[in-house]
Amino acid sequence: MPNVKIHERVGNYIGKKIGKNSYDYYLGLLAPDSPNVDGFAPKEERWMAHQRRKDYDEWREEITKFYDMEKKYYPEDFLLGYYIHVITDIVYDDFFYIPIRDEIVKEIPLEKSHEAMRKDMDNYYDTDLDTIKEILKSNNESYDILNISKKELLRWKDKEINSWKNTDKCKYLTEEILKELDEKVYDEISKKLER
Repeated sequence: MPNVKIHERVGNYIGKKIGKNSYDYYLGLLAPDSPNVDGFAPKEERWMAHQRRKDYDEWREEITKFYDMEKKYYPEDFLLGYYIHVITDIVYDDFFYIPIRDEIVKEIPLEKSHEAMRKDMDNYYDTDLDTIKEILKSNNESYDILNISKKELLRWKDKEINSWKNTDKCKYLTEEILKELDEKVYDEISKKLER
């Protein structure tokens, strides 16, 4: 699954296409990973926050059902950001994880490939992240959602945006791959938004 910076990048790309650029939208984009605020959370906590299922199609159905049922309880932009985050995870895992891992294992052992992918994502940066960071710093509104508390979400927001560094030295997660990820997620989201 992508890290928060990649989620914000994909969400920013989609936001430009659909006219979303609010605090709630960007907060929603980072929210599902909040259980990791004190370190990598147990699988059950991470899966609940993502409405995760083993089968990708079942997972798509589950998060879409959740999105449809919860619309009346959350600000539209926040829930849309949340939904886009989870769809991005599904698309990444379904279409990108294995090919990127296969490139990594040409250079390092398989058992170290996931960590190398994670570090590569941590090196991602572009100037739009500076703008997103300022938007996220502009407010402290928060929401309880699934197994995530308002307080936990705000702690996660602060932890994440304060860790972003301007390195831009990705080796495996190329701009070509990121653009393809942007488009695939947008294609899935646009089907939902057309309904």
